[in-house]
Formats: sequence, structure tokens, C-alpha cells
Amino acid sequence: MEGQSLIVYYSWTGNTASVAEELQAQTGFLAQRIEEVKPRPFGSLPLAAMGAWLGLKSDIKPLTESLDAYDNLFLGVQVWAGKSTPAINAFLKRENFENKKVWVFMTMADNVPSQKVMNSVRRRIEKKGGTVVDTIGFTAKVLAAVGDEHRAAQVLSRDEIRETLEKWLKENQVI
Repeated sequence: MEGQSLIVYYSWTGNTASVAEELQAQTGFLAQRIEEVKPRPFGSLPLAAMGAWLGLKSDIKPLTESLDAYDNLFLGVQVWAGKSTPAINAFLKRENFENKKVWVFMTMADNVPSQKVMNSVRRRIEKKGGTVVDTIGFTAKVLAAVGDEHRAAQVLSRDEIRETLEKWLKENQVI
């Protein structure tokens, strides 16, 4: 793959961070976490889900790395209530994706990857001049008896995603 590559992700519960860390381990690319200006208190899952469902944007801190220096972007998106998070909404609104190749990795607690979220993220990136090369989703394993607050505490282990991620990277000729 030609050009410089950067991993950018938002992770509140740790699932997207696990994927980003494994992606960084397999590729050696620099990783940059999207952070909200006001840290979101853990345990406020219903309120967080409502913000995502309403399409809200949160205030996010500037990245330490400028996207201008990168040709390839690996974007980590967390899904809440079947929608992209307020932090990702703000990132997609703020950044310029002109001439960038973007690979999107998504984490969710639902049993079915959200094609609607992937399509929405793709449209917003392409509207700003980027090209989404491919997408992949990772679902946190949730026990049926576990309530929403405990579901948020479930974190994907890097061991669970390693093989799937490696296969995706090879299929996309990244590694």
C-alpha cells in the first residue's frame, strides 16, 4: 500500500480501542484516539444511546496528528442504538477526507452489523472527497441474561479479533 497511514478511532467502552490496538500491532501504523472534551461518564448508556440516536455531535479535542499528512485512514467507529456516536459525528463533520482512502472498522453490541451505520459513514466520507475502500464490523459477545449496563462492560479481547482482522488486512493488501 502506498502513502502514509493513520488509525483514528473513538472508543468509550474499550471495544473499538481493542480493534485499533490490534490493527496497530499488525500494521505498525500510528494510532490516534478521538477524545471528547468533556469525558463521558461510564454507566450512562441510555443517555449515550439517546445522543447517538438523535444524531448529536459532541465537542471533541483536536487530533495531535493532522489528516493532511496521511493518504490512508483506518477509522474506528462505535455504534450506539444503531447509529454512529456523537464523537464520530463530530469528527466526520469537522475533518476533510479529500483524496483519502478510508477503511472503516466498526464495533457494536448488537448481534447484526449495522449496514445502515456503515452506509451513513461512507456517505459522509465520500461527500467530503474520500473513498471508502472497505468496511468490517466486530460484535461484542453478549449473554442474553446480561443487562445493558453490563453489556457496556464487555470488551472484545484482541485474541478474539486477531485472525479476522488479519484476514481483512490481507484481503485489502494492507499487510
